[in-house]
This record gives sequence, C-alpha cells and structure tokens, in this order.
Amino acid sequence: MKTKTLSILSALALPLLAGSAHAEITQDCILEGSVDKRKAAQLGRDVYVKFRSAEAGDAAPCDMSRSSRSRRVQFKAPSTDDITDAPHGAAVKYRYIERDNGHGQWQLMEPSDGAI
Repeated sequence: MKTKTLSILSALALPLLAGSAHAEITQDCILEGSVDKRKAAQLGRDVYVKFRSAEAGDAAPCDMSRSSRSRRVQFKAPSTDDITDAPHGAAVKYRYIERDNGHGQWQLMEPSDGAI
C-alpha cells in the first residue's frame, strides 16, 4: 500500500517539477544606459545604471512602462559583470528576461569604451 501511494504521489509531483524547470519567458527587454557614479554615491550603492531605452528582445515583448509602478524592475547587476569598476558615463547594454514564475535575470550584453 505504501509503495502504491508513493508511486502515485511521485507521478503527480513530476509534472509540477518539470513545469517549474521550464518556466515560460514573459518579458524580454534589451536596455541601453550609462553608469552614473554620482547617483550611486547618493544612494549608497556600488553601482547605478541610468537606462535611457528599452526594446523588445526575441523571446517575448517588453513592458517597461514608467507610468506603471507594478511593472517597475530593480536593476541588479550580476556579480560576474564587474560593472562596479566602470567609469562614470560608461555605456552599457543589458538584457532583462522575466519568466512566468516571477524570476528576473540580468545579462550584460556589451560594455562600451572598453571600460569593463
């Protein structure tokens, strides 16, 4: 009886685990901006990027409306980017991907000026 119950629970849980591993991309944005060292110092942060444009990527639409507070996304540079060493004004290009499970991911696409 225990084995039968365990196999039924495993069969029910397997699709749930597989579904969470392949969450659908709901937002794909290509953002361009520049490093703002002064704003970072004012806010007590290591780095601050002022984004000036957002375009849709290949995988999904992009909704970065300034008027929608619920759609605001906080920039979090991955620790592998070394963007904290970029000089003030250095141009950067990031891809932001958000999945239907609510997880967002930032990826540095191209630093400019050879600064990073």
